[in-house]
Amino acid sequence: MDEPRELGGTDAGPNPVELVLAALRTCQEIVYAVYAPRAGVDLESVEVDVEGNLDPRGFLGVAGEVRPGFQSVRYRVRIQSPSAPEKVRELVGLVEEHCPVLDIISNPVETSGSVELNGSPIA
Repeated sequence: MDEPRELGGTDAGPNPVELVLAALRTCQEIVYAVYAPRAGVDLESVEVDVEGNLDPRGFLGVAGEVRPGFQSVRYRVRIQSPSAPEKVRELVGLVEEHCPVLDIISNPVETSGSVELNGSPIA
């Protein structure tokens, strides 16, 4: 992973927030493959495109009203299948209900953490 040059990196790889989008994309594709047989859908291909809006002022702390993460995330799924549209709609519902990464980024997640300094916890 890396960050763009303007954020102190060398732009040699994706940054962490880009990996979140990649995680959503690949998770969606995997869940489609897992649930297609359950829904009776024959998948020829599934491609997911994901994009997000992020205002760097939140990350940089220069705009207190701007959150540091994504303001919005959008995805588009392109399915190739000879199956009936009703069956594919059923599959879409199953994927949207059971995709772990979609759930993680769509709903608040209880999060906790700790910090150590030189091997000892700090408050």
